[in-house]
Amino acid sequence: MPNLKPNKILIVHGWEADSSSNWFPQAKDFFAHKGFQVFVPDCPGNYFPKLEDWLAIIKQYRPDASWILIGHSLGGVALMRYLETAPQPVAQTILTATPIHEMQFTPLKNFFKDGFDFAKIRHNGGKINLIFEEEDEVVPLEHGKILAEKFRAPLEIIPGAIHLCRLKPEILEEMINES
Repeated sequence: MPNLKPNKILIVHGWEADSSSNWFPQAKDFFAHKGFQVFVPDCPGNYFPKLEDWLAIIKQYRPDASWILIGHSLGGVALMRYLETAPQPVAQTILTATPIHEMQFTPLKNFFKDGFDFAKIRHNGGKINLIFEEEDEVVPLEHGKILAEKFRAPLEIIPGAIHLCRLKPEILEEMINES
């Protein structure tokens, strides 16, 4: 049987962002220097995204037990939608500032219809970790508390991270290295 120790990371950005935004380039470089293959694709339709387009991007990587999935904000929602129907579980999923409903952002409704199958996400998501900001004005901490309960997952709360647009890769590394 092949060694499926996680060695690949897929980072999915959020709404109105791209691969060069926020902490994504630093995380890519950081983990590449640690020996991971790191992918940070640009998801289409930035201002008016369509879930099926984002899912097509994720599916092209064919994540399995050698993968760690990291999603920021809407990217975390896309990962949860992927994990609802994933053909195989991944090693780990880290959701950062991930909403559970569209709030006041109408262009995002297509990501949130029909609710979530938390049991399937938990099954296919491997080890699930959550990171939220203490006083996030975009995605309130309450979303993280609900996800922590649904996934029975640890919730890391970061003060002053401005919707987690600033995040040190070392925080992600600690979660990845936890046994």
